[in-house]
Amino acid sequence: MTTNNQEIADIGLPSAQSRSKVIPFILLIVALLALSVTGILVKFSLIEMSINVTLFNRSWIAALIFGLWNGLYQLRAQKSDTPSIPKQPHHAGDYALLLAASLAYMLGRLLWTWSLTQTSVANANVLGGLSPIFTTLGAWLFFQRIFDRKFLIGMVLAIIGAAILGLDDLLVSQDSLVGDLAALGCAVLYAGTYLILEYLRNNFAVQTILMWRCLVGAYLTLPLILLHQEQFFPASWSGWLAVFGLAVICEALGHGLTVYSLKHFSSTFILIVFLLDPVIAAILAWVLFDESLSLINWLGFTVIIGGIYLAKTGKGSDKQVEVKPSETNSPLPAQNNS
Repeated sequence: MTTNNQEIADIGLPSAQSRSKVIPFILLIVALLALSVTGILVKFSLIEMSINVTLFNRSWIAALIFGLWNGLYQLRAQKSDTPSIPKQPHHAGDYALLLAASLAYMLGRLLWTWSLTQTSVANANVLGGLSPIFTTLGAWLFFQRIFDRKFLIGMVLAIIGAAILGLDDLLVSQDSLVGDLAALGCAVLYAGTYLILEYLRNNFAVQTILMWRCLVGAYLTLPLILLHQEQFFPASWSGWLAVFGLAVICEALGHGLTVYSLKHFSSTFILIVFLLDPVIAAILAWVLFDESLSLINWLGFTVIIGGIYLAKTGKGSDKQVEVKPSETNSPLPAQNNS
């Protein structure tokens, strides 16, 4: 007597589909761990260079890594005896969206960095963490995606948990309004970035997407370095180690696995999982710098983890198949009018 996936789910046992998501979820957590060291590496980098120089070197080194990765991948594909499946040609709209996603991400990164000079770190983190709300709205409007109540409750709980972590340092003031709006703008840009990447993940390889993004980052930060007449490269081995760490650990490993995860999970769910970043940062500070964790910290951790669990078990966490560009004349998915 055979038991289908629905019957397995009804009695509380994991289905084959849910088991197939275990490794991608573990890789997503690895990506989060890699990205959580960004602040520490940036802190070491800022000892001898500005944030613009840090971003410039991080971007061009990572672009070189992804370029080499892409070249080796193409060379291996040419030498392989296994017949490859013919790929569908890319449309001009695909490249336009890829460029738009790269610009949005880098502008969002610069905007959030600038917001730290205009408002508190807690405000910037809480408002920047509202990205899942905007990805949910965008996925509903453009992809006609359905999110069930469990997923939405989990998302709200995770955001509340992130807000609890910064409760002691939240600042409500007219003087910080500009910085708060900048952090909110960063959340919108990040949401747009991940929605576009979720769509493009069907058409472009991980290394291609990130090579474009890093090249755009290098081009955007180069004029800022020239404007402020700053040094282009680190002046010491410690500075080089910091930017290489940012390029290899944060960009290649962290963002590489993040973009890979978009093949399995929705952009909204990935951004919800990334609300764990302050949790990991706090634990690292506790281990490395002996900083204490308060009861509020543990409460925030618990609420975030509970929210992620609800979102993962709800409808909306997994990647859904979108309309292929070849099926329409538009670079965006066709609307379902049925």
